[in-house]
Amino acid sequence: MADRRLPALLLVLLLAFAGAGRAQAPDPLDTIRQRGSITIGVKADYPLFGQMGPDGKPEGLEIDLARDLARRLGVEARLVTVTSANRLQRLEDGTVDLVLATLGDTEQRRGIATLIEPNYYASGVNLMVPPDSRLHDWGELRGQKVCATQGAYFNRQLAERTLVDLQLFGNNRDARLAVRAGRCVGWAYDDTAIASELATPDWAGWKMPLRSALVTPWALALPRSAAGSRLQRAVEDVVADWHRDGTLLRAEQHWGIPQSDFLRRANALWNETDGSGAPVCRRLENGRWPEACRNRALLSSTEATGLMRLGLAVKEHFGLDLSVVYDGYDRHAFLLGLLRTLLLVLGSMAGALALGAAAAMLMGRGLLLAWPVQALVTALRMTPPLLQIYVLFFGLGAWLATRWGLAVDPMLAVLLCLSLYAGAAVAQALRDASALLAAQVPDFRLGPATLRRTLHAARGSVTGILVNIAKATGMASAIAVPELISASTSIMADRGNLGVMMNLLMLTWFLIILGTVALLRRGERWLERQGAASGAGG
Repeated sequence: MADRRLPALLLVLLLAFAGAGRAQAPDPLDTIRQRGSITIGVKADYPLFGQMGPDGKPEGLEIDLARDLARRLGVEARLVTVTSANRLQRLEDGTVDLVLATLGDTEQRRGIATLIEPNYYASGVNLMVPPDSRLHDWGELRGQKVCATQGAYFNRQLAERTLVDLQLFGNNRDARLAVRAGRCVGWAYDDTAIASELATPDWAGWKMPLRSALVTPWALALPRSAAGSRLQRAVEDVVADWHRDGTLLRAEQHWGIPQSDFLRRANALWNETDGSGAPVCRRLENGRWPEACRNRALLSSTEATGLMRLGLAVKEHFGLDLSVVYDGYDRHAFLLGLLRTLLLVLGSMAGALALGAAAAMLMGRGLLLAWPVQALVTALRMTPPLLQIYVLFFGLGAWLATRWGLAVDPMLAVLLCLSLYAGAAVAQALRDASALLAAQVPDFRLGPATLRRTLHAARGSVTGILVNIAKATGMASAIAVPELISASTSIMADRGNLGVMMNLLMLTWFLIILGTVALLRRGERWLERQGAASGAGG
């Protein structure tokens, strides 16, 4: 009996010793402080962030941050150069204690390393284009040749989401040479790298006009074994202080890097206080940062609250990425696009009615006015509205900008063109209705006094014209008006939630047109009541 119990007893003792060994293992922070240095993996192939200096040693924004991190931890910095391909491997095999090397914070990487929050920087894909380029939106690139560098993480996503024709080159130099030679409309690459290129004399006048897509925050990384350690907490506190005291903004300025929106917003957020004067971004009782101060793209529903928790729960359980529900930026862009669309719908319908009524009455005021107005109405009716928008915005607008320095507002250009196009059709409908009324009523003449009656007679045609022009307001996205379609396209490009956003867009437009028809029907009923009252009075 005793012999049978001996192996079990030995197993229990071995497990106990193993547990004790783990419990007594020193925290990585203690190990680092005992040896007096921290080994940090940095890049030397990413100009301005990490590059080889004239003395053959690494220099750049991240090099400065690495040394500052070591100073704040009370140790010396030992820098080891790494690459995109081996940085996490060097971290896992113990070659370095920490990686500070333009590492994007992704869900996949969180599974193989301990990524630090808050994030210290962010980048996305953008397009470097020639000085004469008129690109304003990613949607304008569909089907066009875009130069890109092989191996960039965003190439596949960019091609799938924007439907561009990527021309892949083996390195950045060849891609840049190709775009300079006019083989592509632009070079798609990391926006921070493009900003560095644009700061050099070689690319004077070139620009980066689009809003960065596929934006990914950057994170410092520790080994998986450091999760929950005092080293993790200490490094998190250092990064938080970088945001609070402006270290990151000053580093950007020192290296001549254009100020990023991410750092500007982060600096404001980490200096924000609540009603009691306490920092909003302070640790909670569980040791974590508040939801608003974390990488919201990687939160789970159990870590979020309010609308974000609801949206993330739907995403996790049903696979529906309703980012317009849980992400404040996307929600703001979508709602602002919806507001602009409603303004375009109401404005173009009101403009069409006003211009159409004015033109119809002028066409009945003698040959001196009738012929020119009739010719203009015919020309406007026969010219596609999109062509009118292009002529006004790119043709006349370019001339005004060159000659007088005047810029044509894209939203006003769309409103004017749609109002003119639909107004011409309304004018013809009113003229046809007035001709029928003149055949029924002796001495009938279209004018201010008879306009209501004429509108009532032409209500069917006018309603159809106004509904169609309401649908046509989506053309505004062609000249970069950030209305509903443009806003939704940008969200799809950033998130990749094509199916969800397309269905949401269709549903929203269905409701807009449904509301437009209901509004016009109420207008018809009002005209009928006015017509009945006039008949009774007569």
